[in-house]
Amino acid sequence: MLIKEVCSITGLSSSTVRYYDSQGLLGKVERRSNNYRIFDNGDIDILNFIKKARNLGFDLDEIKKILMMKKSGVIPCNYVNKRLKEKIAFLNTEIIRLQKEKENLEKHLSDAQQVCGCRGKVCHYIEGVEEEHVNADLRISSHNF
Repeated sequence: MLIKEVCSITGLSSSTVRYYDSQGLLGKVERRSNNYRIFDNGDIDILNFIKKARNLGFDLDEIKKILMMKKSGVIPCNYVNKRLKEKIAFLNTEIIRLQKEKENLEKHLSDAQQVCGCRGKVCHYIEGVEEEHVNADLRISSHNF
Protein backbone atom coordinates (compact mmCIF):
# COMPACT_ATOMS: atom_id res chain seq x y z
CA MET A 1 0.00 0.00 0.00
CA LEU A 2 1.07 3.55 -0.61
CA ILE A 3 0.84 6.25 2.04
CA LYS A 4 -2.39 7.66 0.60
CA GLU A 5 -4.15 4.33 1.20
CA VAL A 6 -2.65 4.04 4.68
CA CYS A 7 -3.94 7.50 5.56
CA SER A 8 -7.40 6.63 4.28
CA ILE A 9 -7.49 3.45 6.39
CA THR A 10 -5.99 4.86 9.61
CA GLY A 11 -7.30 8.42 9.53
CA LEU A 12 -3.77 9.71 10.10
CA SER A 13 -2.20 12.43 7.99
CA SER A 14 0.67 11.58 5.67
CA SER A 15 3.00 13.83 7.68
CA THR A 16 2.09 11.92 10.86
CA VAL A 17 2.72 8.56 9.19
CA ARG A 18 6.05 9.83 7.86
CA TYR A 19 6.98 11.17 11.30
CA TYR A 20 6.17 7.86 13.02
CA ASP A 21 8.24 6.10 10.35
CA SER A 22 11.16 8.51 10.88
CA GLN A 23 11.01 7.84 14.64
CA GLY A 24 11.45 4.12 14.00
CA LEU A 25 7.99 3.14 15.21
CA LEU A 26 7.16 1.17 12.08
CA GLY A 27 10.36 -0.76 11.82
CA LYS A 28 11.75 -1.29 8.35
CA VAL A 29 9.38 -0.04 5.68
CA GLU A 30 9.99 -1.23 2.14
CA ARG A 31 10.51 1.32 -0.62
CA ARG A 32 9.97 1.31 -4.34
CA SER A 33 12.71 2.33 -6.74
CA ASN A 34 11.25 5.87 -6.73
CA ASN A 35 11.71 5.90 -2.89
CA TYR A 36 7.96 5.70 -2.20
CA ARG A 37 7.20 3.78 0.97
CA ILE A 38 5.33 0.50 0.69
CA PHE A 39 3.20 -0.36 3.73
CA ASP A 40 1.57 -3.66 4.62
CA ASN A 41 -1.23 -4.75 6.97
CA GLY A 42 1.26 -5.07 9.84
CA ASP A 43 2.10 -1.38 9.43
CA ILE A 44 -1.61 -0.55 9.52
CA ASP A 45 -1.95 -2.52 12.77
CA ILE A 46 0.97 -0.66 14.32
CA LEU A 47 -0.33 2.73 13.16
CA ASN A 48 -3.76 1.97 14.61
CA PHE A 49 -2.11 0.86 17.85
CA ILE A 50 -0.09 4.10 17.99
CA LYS A 51 -3.23 6.15 17.36
CA LYS A 52 -5.09 4.41 20.21
CA ALA A 53 -2.11 4.71 22.55
CA ARG A 54 -1.77 8.44 21.78
CA ASN A 55 -5.49 8.88 22.52
CA LEU A 56 -4.86 7.29 25.94
CA GLY A 57 -2.10 9.80 26.65
CA PHE A 58 0.98 7.72 25.88
CA ASP A 59 3.88 9.69 24.44
CA LEU A 60 5.96 8.41 21.56
CA ASP A 61 8.82 7.25 23.80
CA GLU A 62 6.39 5.13 25.83
CA ILE A 63 4.83 3.74 22.65
CA LYS A 64 8.23 2.95 21.20
CA LYS A 65 9.14 1.10 24.41
CA ILE A 66 5.90 -0.91 24.25
CA LEU A 67 6.51 -1.83 20.60
CA MET A 68 10.15 -2.76 21.31
CA MET A 69 9.08 -4.93 24.27
CA LYS A 70 6.55 -6.76 22.11
CA LYS A 71 9.05 -7.17 19.27
CA SER A 72 11.63 -8.65 21.66
CA GLY A 73 9.12 -11.18 22.99
CA VAL A 74 8.33 -9.42 26.29
CA ILE A 75 4.63 -8.97 26.99
CA PRO A 76 4.20 -5.22 27.61
CA CYS A 77 0.92 -5.47 29.54
CA ASN A 78 2.48 -5.02 33.00
CA TYR A 79 4.32 -1.91 31.82
CA VAL A 80 1.15 -0.52 30.22
CA ASN A 81 -0.88 -1.32 33.35
CA LYS A 82 1.64 0.55 35.51
CA ARG A 83 1.75 3.56 33.18
CA LEU A 84 -2.07 3.75 33.02
CA LYS A 85 -2.27 3.73 36.82
CA GLU A 86 0.36 6.49 36.96
CA LYS A 87 -1.58 8.55 34.41
CA ILE A 88 -4.80 8.11 36.42
CA ALA A 89 -3.04 9.16 39.65
CA PHE A 90 -1.61 12.22 37.91
CA LEU A 91 -5.05 13.15 36.56
CA ASN A 92 -6.62 12.74 40.00
CA THR A 93 -4.01 15.12 41.44
CA GLU A 94 -4.60 17.56 38.58
CA ILE A 95 -8.38 17.42 39.11
CA ILE A 96 -7.92 18.35 42.78
CA ARG A 97 -5.50 21.16 41.87
CA LEU A 98 -7.83 22.49 39.17
CA GLN A 99 -10.84 22.31 41.51
CA LYS A 100 -8.96 24.41 44.08
CA GLU A 101 -7.92 26.86 41.37
CA LYS A 102 -11.55 27.09 40.18
CA GLU A 103 -12.79 27.73 43.73
CA ASN A 104 -10.14 30.44 44.18
CA LEU A 105 -11.20 32.12 40.93
CA GLU A 106 -14.88 31.91 41.86
CA LYS A 107 -14.17 33.53 45.26
CA HIS A 108 -12.03 36.20 43.61
CA LEU A 109 -14.82 36.93 41.12
CA SER A 110 -17.49 36.99 43.82
CA ASP A 111 -15.44 39.37 45.99
CA ALA A 112 -14.76 41.66 43.03
CA GLN A 113 -18.44 41.73 42.04
CA GLN A 114 -19.33 43.06 45.51
CA VAL A 115 -17.57 46.34 44.69
CA CYS A 116 -19.48 49.13 42.95
CA GLY A 117 -17.53 50.65 40.08
CA CYS A 118 -13.98 49.91 39.13
CA ARG A 119 -11.48 50.01 41.99
CA GLY A 120 -7.76 49.51 41.96
CA LYS A 121 -4.97 51.06 39.99
CA VAL A 122 -5.99 49.19 36.83
CA CYS A 123 -8.78 46.73 37.64
CA HIS A 124 -9.85 45.31 40.97
CA TYR A 125 -10.89 42.06 39.29
CA ILE A 126 -7.17 41.37 38.83
CA GLU A 127 -5.65 43.29 41.76
CA GLY A 128 -8.19 42.02 44.25
CA VAL A 129 -10.42 43.80 46.71
CA GLU A 130 -8.56 43.18 49.97
CA GLU A 131 -7.55 46.84 50.21
CA GLU A 132 -11.16 47.90 49.65
CA HIS A 133 -12.33 45.56 52.45
CA VAL A 134 -9.55 46.78 54.78
CA ASN A 135 -10.49 50.44 54.16
CA ALA A 136 -14.17 49.67 54.71
CA ASP A 137 -13.37 47.82 57.95
CA LEU A 138 -11.29 50.81 59.14
CA ARG A 139 -14.13 53.22 58.38
CA ILE A 140 -16.58 51.06 60.33
CA SER A 141 -14.14 50.73 63.25
CA SER A 142 -13.48 54.49 63.42
CA HIS A 143 -17.24 55.23 63.63
CA ASN A 144 -17.57 52.99 66.67
CA PHE A 145 -15.23 55.15 68.82
